[in-house]
Amino acid sequence: MKTIRFLGFWICLVLGLALGSWSQRPPAPVAANAPETAFSAERAFVDVAAIAQKPHPAGSAEIAKVRDHLLARIAAVGLEVSVHPGEGFLSRNGPDGQPPRALTVAAVQNLVGVLPGKDRDLPAVLVMSHYDSAPNSPGAADDTAGVAAALEIARALKAGAQPLRDVIFLFTDAEEPGLLGADAFFGRDPLLNHVGLVVNMEARGDAGRAAMFQTGPDNGSLMRVFASAAKAPSANSLASTVYGKMPNDTDFTHAVRKGLPGLNLAFIDDQLAYHTPLATPAHLEKGSLQHIGDQTLPTVRALADAAALPAKTPDAIYSDLLGLVLISYPPVVGWVLLGVIAFLIGFTASRTLAAGAASGWEIGRGAAGLLLIGSSAALALHLVGRALAIQDAQTLYRLLTRFDPLLWGAASIAVAAGLAVATAQARGANRIIPCVVALALGGACSLAGGLDAVGLGLGVATCVFGLAALGQRTGALGAWIGGMIVLLALSIAAQVLAPGATVMLVWPLLVAALGAALVIGVGGTRDKRAALALTVVVGLLAILSTAQLTAWGAWTFAGVGLMEPAILALFAMLAAPALSPLVHDFAATRWAWRAAGVLVVAGLGLIANADRVGGDAARPAVTHAIQVADLSTGKAWRLTEAAKLDAWTKAALPDDGGSDPKKQALPPFWPHPVWISESRPAPVAPPQLTVDRSDDRLLIRLIPAPGAELVSLRLRPSGQLTQPRLNGRPVTLATAPGAWSSLTYYAPDPNGVTLSFTASAPGKIEVAALEYHDGWPATAKAPPAKPPGLMAIGQSDKTAVLVRAGMSW
Repeated sequence: MKTIRFLGFWICLVLGLALGSWSQRPPAPVAANAPETAFSAERAFVDVAAIAQKPHPAGSAEIAKVRDHLLARIAAVGLEVSVHPGEGFLSRNGPDGQPPRALTVAAVQNLVGVLPGKDRDLPAVLVMSHYDSAPNSPGAADDTAGVAAALEIARALKAGAQPLRDVIFLFTDAEEPGLLGADAFFGRDPLLNHVGLVVNMEARGDAGRAAMFQTGPDNGSLMRVFASAAKAPSANSLASTVYGKMPNDTDFTHAVRKGLPGLNLAFIDDQLAYHTPLATPAHLEKGSLQHIGDQTLPTVRALADAAALPAKTPDAIYSDLLGLVLISYPPVVGWVLLGVIAFLIGFTASRTLAAGAASGWEIGRGAAGLLLIGSSAALALHLVGRALAIQDAQTLYRLLTRFDPLLWGAASIAVAAGLAVATAQARGANRIIPCVVALALGGACSLAGGLDAVGLGLGVATCVFGLAALGQRTGALGAWIGGMIVLLALSIAAQVLAPGATVMLVWPLLVAALGAALVIGVGGTRDKRAALALTVVVGLLAILSTAQLTAWGAWTFAGVGLMEPAILALFAMLAAPALSPLVHDFAATRWAWRAAGVLVVAGLGLIANADRVGGDAARPAVTHAIQVADLSTGKAWRLTEAAKLDAWTKAALPDDGGSDPKKQALPPFWPHPVWISESRPAPVAPPQLTVDRSDDRLLIRLIPAPGAELVSLRLRPSGQLTQPRLNGRPVTLATAPGAWSSLTYYAPDPNGVTLSFTASAPGKIEVAALEYHDGWPATAKAPPAKPPGLMAIGQSDKTAVLVRAGMSW
């Protein structure tokens, strides 16, 4: 019995972590000979292999080939196929919320396939994915997997009974530059009037389980359908609540803005392949493709066969349980659960105080101890994030080459913080030294990247919580009850402010409260077998809670952890109450401080390994280099937007007769210094840029050279310009005297792009245009081949042709 209590914490922690990690594995792909009405990743993968052979960004020659393939496949499935051309727009606000001075546009060709239903007047279900890729990425996952899954879903639905309502399959163009195909459809396509619900499929990596991470408004009834229909669902309402507050967007954003109900699914593991050359069909995990189909096909089938689409009801609180089932309930049930938890905590606290097993002061110190676990773990991990200095894509992708060591390193530090606090409380440790250490770490956060108010605040908070939690011995029951009271208060606040956010608070708290009530209710028995059984029950509850938190934590860290590793501190807090009696048993031993120290050293070692510079053939680092030809001066440069020069880029920039790279600005397109090397000019096809004035209208016209994937215009007027129009259509594009405004146009019309303004007062204007073409100039010396440990990202390995014009009036 003593041995079990001694090892209980580690047994439950390891088993919980292992079970939680196991639950995140995607299913095995279903074979191509599966029943016709089933989803088969092997069948869908045929389209992945055909589409993701090469990068196919909007406006490229390759996307035309992909479009032809899709039109043939949509027709082969037996859908009503059509092309919906249009223009998509994205305006970006200027600094400090000023009117938009940046406009991104694309001439898009959205593709539509319709599976007719029995009653074509009923609102349709729209299944959406995008068929363009990021530059330099074949896009096998983002979003070829979604496109291939949609085709397989259409085939499976067609093989079964005719659905009651239409199912529309929309394949959008130009998602990567700014959701431009979706803007064209949801903003101006008449077919939108037929849509009643939207299901979108996306990816931000090449592996892992697919999660339903965002819903449309008033999702209560829809979540009941998803919970009953989806196979092995993955979802939680906190992710949807948080995602709605983040700047991230997918095509589904436009559906939400229109008030349409729906579901947004994606898989996000192995993000090194996100928007990189690594995103090949061979690199895509077929199980991820299977999992997104397993959830989407039965859900779409259920919706398409329903007599009525789900009514709008209050947003549900929901989560999958270890990827097995989805539990969904309305906010009122959330209040019931909080009532049950409050009763269990109240029962435990009253029995504990009556028996003298803990004092009110101990419970208070236990509450401060849980806050100390959260603040100390957050402080340590925030300092790690500051030291990693994730400021650009190069640093981010370097860390993604070793994402798993970073995750487990951060988790080790979070566990160490919890163990250290429990040990300090169990022994009544001195409170002064932790305070000094906390303030020092808070100040150290400002050593990298300048003054850090967050780090300083965490240092002060940790010091305050340390003063409240430490200095006197706190027993297991006091720490247990006090921690639960804190989580109960947080859960009530979340239930009032954002009910969807309560799921990660309430479920672990319910497990902890149940365990505590069992211990205090029957813990006084002298029957050794009953005591052993109770210990096992409490341990199983701790394992279940730890496993679920591991599953939630791993997915959350994959989403935001690289930008703020301190997110794992939340999960250390949530895990603490269920593990509290077990960790206090271990904390009383002489091994506790040593174990915490080992965890810190191991965590720092894993993180240091994750931050090693460079890559290898399997996990390459990223690089970037382009050729810029300035036709207005006759000069040419090779430049990179990377913060640091790797060996290949350092050699490639001056490789065509250029000078050694140096930091230099190249306004207006590179107003901040970048690494640049002047190189030998090479002939390139020139775009035609003209500036003219007719009456009081200022006309800026650009006729792109053949093969231009995109053009970017910058204009700086001396006075205010009004009434902007693009190709005759009114647009939102503000100008300011002496400041640059920008227009970026993807897949420009070969006949030209015309931007016009009203300019009644005398003035002048400077205009510059940058036009991107795939590859290096034909007569230029190509850079040396990249080593196996490097891959290009963004607009790398392209030629940018710069022309300038202007006039006074």
